[in-house]
Amino acid sequence: MEQNEYKQIYGFVIDSLKKNYSAPTVSLWFEPMKIVKLNNSSITVSLPQNRKAFVEAQYYQQLKQTFAEVLGTEVELVLVSEEEEAEMISETQNENVSGIKSEYKMRYNPEYTFKNFVVGKSNQLAQAVSLAVANHPAELNNPLFLYGNSGLGKTHLLFAIINHIRENHPDYKILYVTGEEFTNELIESLAQKKPMTFREKYRNLDVLLIDDIQFIAGKMSVQEEFFHTFDTLFKLNKQIILASDRAPSLINNLEERLHSRFMMGMIADIQPPDKELRMAIFRRKAIDYGVDLKMDVLLYLAENITTNIRQIEGSLKKLKAHTLITGEECTLPVAKAVLSDFFATAKNDETIVDRIFESASKRYGVTKEDIKSTKRNAEIAMARHYSMFLIRQTTNLSLNSIAKLFNKKDHSTVINSIGFIERKMKAEPAFEREIEQTVQELKN
Repeated sequence: MEQNEYKQIYGFVIDSLKKNYSAPTVSLWFEPMKIVKLNNSSITVSLPQNRKAFVEAQYYQQLKQTFAEVLGTEVELVLVSEEEEAEMISETQNENVSGIKSEYKMRYNPEYTFKNFVVGKSNQLAQAVSLAVANHPAELNNPLFLYGNSGLGKTHLLFAIINHIRENHPDYKILYVTGEEFTNELIESLAQKKPMTFREKYRNLDVLLIDDIQFIAGKMSVQEEFFHTFDTLFKLNKQIILASDRAPSLINNLEERLHSRFMMGMIADIQPPDKELRMAIFRRKAIDYGVDLKMDVLLYLAENITTNIRQIEGSLKKLKAHTLITGEECTLPVAKAVLSDFFATAKNDETIVDRIFESASKRYGVTKEDIKSTKRNAEIAMARHYSMFLIRQTTNLSLNSIAKLFNKKDHSTVINSIGFIERKMKAEPAFEREIEQTVQELKN
């Protein structure tokens, strides 16, 4: 097996680990590792000598499970130090796969381009206006506001715009951040009494892109700062691009003056792709991943993945890893066998999450939209804690995936909610019995 295939497999593993571990943990303990040898029964991974003992003690089972999930089959995991690796007689001794670390740290992903963005009726307008902005920054559609559910391609378009502008205007100052990062940077600058440093950074740009802009809703001081940042850039004829999971008119607790500015430019939505577009996306992604898929396999995948494009990538990674390790052709029976658990788990989790939101809404007299909002009154906050705890207890979703369900970028909120419910259960036996009964009902 070629080293670039080892690198690709380990890249899938890193993607999976990032769902359950913080960025510093992944960077410190997992990214320095590399695959040395892989066959049908075992996989050998090397890592620095000073990390080996700790990783074996703390993360061995999690690593083994992650490799099994990625490869679609159980394998024996062997960890060796770099010194032990040097003694192994293998073609992999001198191969260099150190590019993994930098690849996964790239903020502007060069792989997201307009060329590999598959266009259909559900995203045609968003793609067209994004390309127009990329070709003529600050001349057309300013500001540009893209919205749609998670996993439909908003971030792909943002990076495509960045890459296109950087190619044609290498001197442009371009900044991409999330709404949460903007908020945290502002808070930090105020804490350090350096607001001017923050303003100089954000108001001296040619292009500003903010993903998940809905995060600033309900945060008055952040909205105030963003309003002035927006006005400064707009008056200087600089391009502003925003993305959200909902239309501007549906972002609650947003100042009216920001509502009006979000709607003064071009607004484009991205809808879930229809079956034909999903098949086209699968075909494009399969080419990128080097997976040969026949029409019957494409149709099977398109019929089973209907809303979230990220699931398309996950299923292809699983198929790619399976074909690499087994050498089997990716036929329809193979695809069904490899992905049966993948689809069953995803559909089951989705059903359980819907039931939990319904339960929380009835119990606390609030709506699903309230629970997922930034509102903090007692009933909504309790419903949010209750929902996060139950989702964690009854589904296979990672902490970060749960956070995204609630429009949070960081899993710390989920951890706090889980801790709150656990403390309440210890203090109130009746509540504990009720929660345990609910968990069992959901699991069954």
